[in-house]
Amino acid sequence: MSTDANPTPDPSETQPTDAPPSETQPTEALPTAEQPTAEQPTAEQPTAEQPTASHPTHPLPAEPWLTPPPPSAWAPMPATASRPPIRWGGVVWGLLLVVFAGGMLFVLSAPERLAAVEVWLAALTPGTAWALWLAAAGVLIVVFALLGAIRSAQRRRQTA
Repeated sequence: MSTDANPTPDPSETQPTDAPPSETQPTEALPTAEQPTAEQPTAEQPTAEQPTASHPTHPLPAEPWLTPPPPSAWAPMPATASRPPIRWGGVVWGLLLVVFAGGMLFVLSAPERLAAVEVWLAALTPGTAWALWLAAAGVLIVVFALLGAIRSAQRRRQTA
């Protein structure tokens, strides 16, 4: 045994590693005192611990619609004495749809009525077909005029 001040290295310690010595591993630069990192806030970067006038003191949720309304919005709406207006357009168009559907069911429910409608449609001349189209357009104009008059009467009653 020798007591050398510089011991000789073990041959297993001097063996090369898997990476050849020419390849260098990427290194990460450590931040210095002059270079602030994302974790170190500066005067321009307020954090949650440093609230400012432009940043709220509590974190906002990711979905703003989940935020509860302010307490001033919790007050109940004042009760109105009047009922909501009847939507006469929906009533009239619904009645017209029911009448049309009932007529179609009546015609289609019996083979003899269906045959009579087929004969009637086949016997139409171009002049009578145009007259029927004009009558249908007239019915639509009357329905629109009736609904417009009802609506204007409702508006007048609401403003009075």
